[in-house]
Amino acid sequence: MLDNLPERVGIFAKDLCGSSFDVRDSVQKALDHKLKGSFIGNALKASPTLDRWELEDIRQVAQESGITLGLQLGMLNPYRPDRSSDALKVGNGDLAKGLLMLAEAALQLGQPNVMLVVGMEEDRFNQSMAWSDQLAEVSSFLKGLEPDLRSLGSRVLIKTHEEITSWEVRRLLEELDSNLFGVALDPVNLIVRMEDPMAAAERLAGRIWQVHVDDAHLVWNNRGYSRLLCPIGKGCIDWPALITHISASDPNAWYWGEIHRAELETPFLNEGWFDAHPDNDIAEVATWISKGKPLSESPLSLVGDIDERIGTVTRYLTRFAAELNQTTS
Repeated sequence: MLDNLPERVGIFAKDLCGSSFDVRDSVQKALDHKLKGSFIGNALKASPTLDRWELEDIRQVAQESGITLGLQLGMLNPYRPDRSSDALKVGNGDLAKGLLMLAEAALQLGQPNVMLVVGMEEDRFNQSMAWSDQLAEVSSFLKGLEPDLRSLGSRVLIKTHEEITSWEVRRLLEELDSNLFGVALDPVNLIVRMEDPMAAAERLAGRIWQVHVDDAHLVWNNRGYSRLLCPIGKGCIDWPALITHISASDPNAWYWGEIHRAELETPFLNEGWFDAHPDNDIAEVATWISKGKPLSESPLSLVGDIDERIGTVTRYLTRFAAELNQTTS
C-alpha cells in the first residue's frame, strides 16, 4: 500500500537551506538527503519577475534531477490584504489576478497543486470581525477564482494552518468545486485547535493532496497547553497510523517535512475559548487533555533543536515505507 511513498516525500527548502536559498541549491540538497521534493514557497523564489524562460530553466533542472517542486500562493484573507503582498505585487494591486499568475507560474514549474493559507491565529480571535464572516469572505473570493483555475488546470490546497479547524476547511471545500480545491493537512497545527489528527484525516478523506510532517508534545501551562515541538516520533502524533490511513484514503498525497517554529498555545481554560471552537467534539477534546504533559520547568524554547528535527524528519520520510512494509508483510 505504501510502495510509492518514497516517490512522494520532500522537505521545505527554507528548513533545509535557510530562509534565503537558491532553488537549484535546494534541489541538490533534497537529492543529498535522498528526498524527491523541495518545497520552495511561491514561484517568485524561482524567478522574481516570473520570467517564463527562467521558470522553464528551473523546471528542467528539477525534472532532470528527479525532484518535484512544491509551491504555494501565500495567504488569503480579504480583510488582511497586507498579508498577500506578493500576490498584490504580481497582480499590480489586483489580488485575484496576482494569485492566478502565481498559480500559472507554479504550473510552468511543473506543479498543478498550490497551497494556500487563510490567515493567522489572531484572526480567529479578532474582536472586530467574526471569524465566520472572515471565512465567508474567503469562500466567496475562492469561488470567484474557479473559472480561471479550471482553465489553468490548477488545484488550490487549503492548509490546516494555526487558525483554522478541519471542520471549517471541510465546510469551505463543500462550497467549492472538488476538482479545483483540496487539503494540505498539517497535524501539528490541528492539535493546537484540540483536534485529533486521525479524526481530522477521516473528516477530510478524499481531499488530502499533501501532508506536512512534524511532531510536538502538548505541555501544561497555567492557561491550558503550550505546543512543544520535537523530532518526529517523539511527540504525541501517531505518524505510522496516520500515514497508513491517509495512504488508503488519499493515495496520491505528497508528504512534506516542515520544521514549524511558532510557539503556539492552546489556552482552553480561558473563558470563551470553547465558544470560539463550536465544532470541537468532547471525545476528541478529552483525548487531547489526557495527552498533556506536566511542565515542571519552562524550556528555553518551545521550538526545540532545529537541526535534530530536520535530520529526524528526512530520515523518517525516506525510511518509513520500507520499515512499515517489512512489519506488515
